[in-house]
Amino acid sequence: MKERKSKDPFCDPKNIALQIYYETKYTYILYNLYPVVKGHTLIVPKRHVENINELTDAEAVDLIKAMRYVIPKLLKIYKADDSYNIVAQIGKYSGRSIKHLHIHIIPRNRYDIYSDYNDKLYKDLRKFELKNIASHVIQPEVKKLRRIFKYTPKTPK
Repeated sequence: MKERKSKDPFCDPKNIALQIYYETKYTYILYNLYPVVKGHTLIVPKRHVENINELTDAEAVDLIKAMRYVIPKLLKIYKADDSYNIVAQIGKYSGRSIKHLHIHIIPRNRYDIYSDYNDKLYKDLRKFELKNIASHVIQPEVKKLRRIFKYTPKTPK
């Protein structure tokens, strides 16, 4: 098992506490600190892994079940008409910015800023990951989603 990385935001309980709106036994469901559209969510294994193949069978099943639980609710909440992107950047040449497996779930609809130019989404994913977005931008969404998912975060240690 890989050790937790000190600079990895997905191994930092304080960072997780800011973003989390649901969790399962092995998986965190987080609102992206740098959302490209409302509802931009991250599915993150609790254990530090860099690659999907490093997950145990139980972790992999849990991750997929978490996605299957969250995605339909996000689509309804954000009026996405069954449209969404699933993005994972794995490996050093993929454009990833964090060496901890995380899967982006991005609800899409006809009104989002990428409706006419979908390829721009991927450029902006990289750009937004580099910018700091004030917590007041994401906290209302995190609170709303916690209420909808009936989730009370645990106190970080």
